[in-house]
Amino acid sequence: MTLTSRLKGAAIGAFLGADGARRTAAELRRKLTGGARAVDLWFDLADPWSYLAAQAAARLVAAYPVELRFHLVSPPAADVDPAPALRRQHALRDAAELAGYWDVDFPGTKELEPGGLRRGNQILIVPRPDREQLAVALAVARALWTRDDKALTALMGKHGNEASGSVPPALAAGYDALRRAGHYQGGMLTYGGEWYAGIDRLDHLEARLRADTGTDAPPVVRVRPEAERPPAKLAGVGEQLTLEYWFSFRSPYSYLSLGRTAELVERHGLDLRIRPVLPMVTRGLAVPRAKRLYIVRDAHREAERLGVPFGNICDPLGQGVEHALAVSKLAIERGRGLAFLESAARGAWAEALDLASYVDLRAVVERAGLDWDDARAALADDGWRAWVQDNAADLDGAGLWGVPSWRVGDFVTWGQDRLPLLADRLRRHVAAA
Repeated sequence: MTLTSRLKGAAIGAFLGADGARRTAAELRRKLTGGARAVDLWFDLADPWSYLAAQAAARLVAAYPVELRFHLVSPPAADVDPAPALRRQHALRDAAELAGYWDVDFPGTKELEPGGLRRGNQILIVPRPDREQLAVALAVARALWTRDDKALTALMGKHGNEASGSVPPALAAGYDALRRAGHYQGGMLTYGGEWYAGIDRLDHLEARLRADTGTDAPPVVRVRPEAERPPAKLAGVGEQLTLEYWFSFRSPYSYLSLGRTAELVERHGLDLRIRPVLPMVTRGLAVPRAKRLYIVRDAHREAERLGVPFGNICDPLGQGVEHALAVSKLAIERGRGLAFLESAARGAWAEALDLASYVDLRAVVERAGLDWDDARAALADDGWRAWVQDNAADLDGAGLWGVPSWRVGDFVTWGQDRLPLLADRLRRHVAAA
C-alpha cells in the first residue's frame, strides 16, 4: 500500500470516528445558545421523496417534544444531479413502491406540471409559522400529485400567494442555505448536526430523539400489514428467477448490500447475474465533495446498524477499481463472484487494503478462493472493459444510473435501503405461485 493511500485512509477513519464528538459539540452549542431541540425539513415541492419526508416530519413533531424548522428549496443543482431526467422518473417509481411498503401516501403517477408547480410554490413562499407551513406544504403537494386543480386554487385563495416572479429567487435562496448547511438535495431531515435522508433514515433519527428527549415513542412510519401487500406475480420471468445485481467497488453502499443480497439469492434459489460497473466519476458523473462526505458518513452509520465492518478505508478509484473489475470477471466465470466481491470490497472499505497493489490484491484474491496466477492472467486481459460498458448500458436501460441496483422481472430498484422492498417483492411472487 502506498504512503498516500495509508494517510488518506487514516484521515477518513479519523473523520468517521469523530461523529460522536460532533454530536456532543452540537448539543453543547444548543445548550449554550439556549436553543430548543429542532428537526429541520428541507422540502422540494417537485420531489416525491420530499413529500414522503414531510409526512414523516409531521409525525415526528407530534410524537417528540421538538420544534420544526421548514425550509423550501429548489431541485438539486447540476453538479450533484448527474442524471436529472432519470432521477425524476425513478423518484416517481420509487416513491410509489415506498408508499406500498410503508404506511405513507404517494398518489403521483407523473411529473408535476410546471404551471401547477409554480402556483404551489407561490403559496409556499408566503412566510408562515413552521408547523403551519408544513401543513400547507402537505396539502399543496397532495393537490399537485393528485392533479386536483380545484383544490390547488382553493389553497391559493385560503392561504394567499406571492407573485410568480418571486418564486425562483426564493427557491434559490433556500437551496443556497441547504448547500451552506452541508447537503445538496431536498427530502432531507436535520437534527443535532446530522443529516437523515427522509424515511430511509428515520430509525437513526428516532433513536437519537428517544435518547435525547426520554420519549418512548413507537416508530412514526411502519411497514404495512402483509394483508395490504398481497401476493403478486412478477412479470417477465420464467420458472427460474434471475436477479441482476449492479455493483461498484467504489460504492460503500454496494459493499453494505453484499451479505443481504447473498441471503436473498440463497433463500429463493435465484440465478444471480452480477453486473459490475465503473464508479460514477469514471463514467463522467459528478460526485462533489459535499456528496462524498455525506455518503461516507451515512454509510458508516448504516454499517454500524448492520454490524458490517467499515471505516478503515483505502479508496480503490483508478487502478484499484480496474484490477478488481478484471478479476471479478474471472471470479464470476469460476463461480466465485460474490466471494470475490465481498473479499475485495471488505478489503477496500474495512481493512484499508490497496487494490492497486499486487500484494494486497493477491490477499483478497486468494481469500475469495481464486488462484493468483489465474488472476494475474485476468489482469492482462482487457476484455473486462467492454463487459462493464455493457453492464452500464443495461443499467441506463433499466432507468437507473447509481449502484447498488437490482432487477428481477419487472421489478427494478436502487439502493441498499431497498433490499427489504426487494425481499418483499420476492415473497409476494412466491406467495402467488
